[in-house]
Amino acid sequence: MKTQTYIATFSLGLLIFFSGCSLLPPPRPQLEYSVNVDPILPAGNQEVFYQDPSDTTFVWSKHGLIIKIKFYNDQMLDERFDPKVSPYTLTGWTDPIKGYTPPLWTAFEVTVINRTRERVELDPTQAVLRMDNGDYYFCRQGVGRLISKDHFFDYSYLKWSGREGNVEFYKNTDMNDIWHRTEYRREKPVRKGRKYTGMLTFPPLPEGVSEFTLEINDFILAYDSAEAGFGNPTEFTDIHFDFNVEQGVVSVEGDTE
Repeated sequence: MKTQTYIATFSLGLLIFFSGCSLLPPPRPQLEYSVNVDPILPAGNQEVFYQDPSDTTFVWSKHGLIIKIKFYNDQMLDERFDPKVSPYTLTGWTDPIKGYTPPLWTAFEVTVINRTRERVELDPTQAVLRMDNGDYYFCRQGVGRLISKDHFFDYSYLKWSGREGNVEFYKNTDMNDIWHRTEYRREKPVRKGRKYTGMLTFPPLPEGVSEFTLEINDFILAYDSAEAGFGNPTEFTDIHFDFNVEQGVVSVEGDTE
């Protein structure tokens, strides 16, 4: 009799256990915010604007002067910089309400190649990211001259606040060093036969934006003196790079272990 009771109890327990398992919701998929960008090549002007097939950069080229633009999404940034210490992404922090890690910056690698002119210069404080919703952002390098917070903001604290130990150590050493080594710096003239590369960083694109323009304004083409560190700019040009963007939240199935 006791044996039958034990068997019945055990069977009931298994039934409840498996019934409960069947009622559990399926594993929640991981969410990611995807941003993919493609250049818009102007019709009839593809000798000046084109896409380099070797590295997919968006290129402006005229009279031996070349500017190359490469957009970096978070995945590309994390492949280039260790996410634990990178100032370019929020990887490691998940928005508790949205359930995913939002982009921290809209980042571009910019390369200026000067083959013909004595000295040229890109001033990052003059760069603007203008969006199809009518809004615009200034880049991080130009934040010192900004008045309106609507056109620049920084959510870096979300990744670093409340973190201690090794992570805080990395924050105070490697992170600032990454900025120093990689950002496009002010007052970096490019003399004939040389090139200069750095990152321009803007706030993240608002949801719903499908096109934007990276404006390189007041690019200096000439000075009244060829001597480095002297002379006043005498010739300028504005160069605008147009892009399509596809962005949004995507589901990525996580491990079911």
